[in-house]
Amino acid sequence: MILLSTAIKGEKVRITRVAGGRGFVRRLNEMGLYPGLDIEIISDCHTGPFIIGLEGLRFSIGFGMAKKIFVESLR
Repeated sequence: MILLSTAIKGEKVRITRVAGGRGFVRRLNEMGLYPGLDIEIISDCHTGPFIIGLEGLRFSIGFGMAKKIFVESLR
């Protein structure tokens, strides 16, 4: 398991765990992001927004949020 913030552009990963409070978890769930979901890293900028792709959609999350999401590589 690695943090989403350390994943590299083009990598496909599966969300395994979210480390945060109820509000943070609820916010991700409302965006459609939850454990067990496969996503692709579109942009891995380590200073600005982190962009991920899910079934043709793109989501932008802050780098701080990406440091609270654990993923595993799908290589």
